[in-house]
Amino acid sequence: MPLLSRFSRLAWSNLAAQCAEQIGLAAAPIVAVIALGAGAGETGWLQTAQTLPFMVLAIPAGLLADRFRRSPVMAAAEALRVVSLVCMLLLVLTGTLTLPLLGALGFFGACGTVVYSVAAPALVPDLVAPDALPTANSRIELARTSALAAGPALGGALVGWIGAAPAFGFAAVLSAVAVVLLAGLGEPARKAVRRQHPIGEVREGLVFVFAHTLLRPIFVTQFIFNTTFLVI
Repeated sequence: MPLLSRFSRLAWSNLAAQCAEQIGLAAAPIVAVIALGAGAGETGWLQTAQTLPFMVLAIPAGLLADRFRRSPVMAAAEALRVVSLVCMLLLVLTGTLTLPLLGALGFFGACGTVVYSVAAPALVPDLVAPDALPTANSRIELARTSALAAGPALGGALVGWIGAAPAFGFAAVLSAVAVVLLAGLGEPARKAVRRQHPIGEVREGLVFVFAHTLLRPIFVTQFIFNTTFLVI
């Protein structure tokens, strides 16, 4: 498969996955308040469950993506989110959804999100030539920011217009589309490299980032922005 076609599959998969993530994240607290009568405290715990994987799994996800073929890892992670969303859909349809179940399913779905989000940018250099990296990375980022802008609004509108079940169902369909696109990507083989202990690799990465005059301010800015954005 031509490299451009492979990247196109990744870009569309990324857009579908990011939209599914944002719709699910937006729909869950609305369902918790409207259908389950959750208050501010319960909704806060639900948001904690849906965002905790981003804090505790980002580094392990990076190590996983660094050691195994990324497209199968991403497909498996996205499939986990499909299962989570389908379970939410079935529980809503049968009237058996509870706040703990919603939080648990949101947590597992977010685990898939973290692995996918970490592995996707690392796969781009394997699919495009070095001189095409700026354009390719801009398209991946465009998909992410578009989903971030439109996903919550779409999720809220779906819940408001047609109910929680269709919102979760639509997100599950988008997530499944992302899995199918990844399954046919055909990732090129990577060169074998000598691996060191995971803690050593993490330490080496931190030293590299904080010693780099450009990466250090980018890291600090991203940390502050993401933290305040999620708190809000």
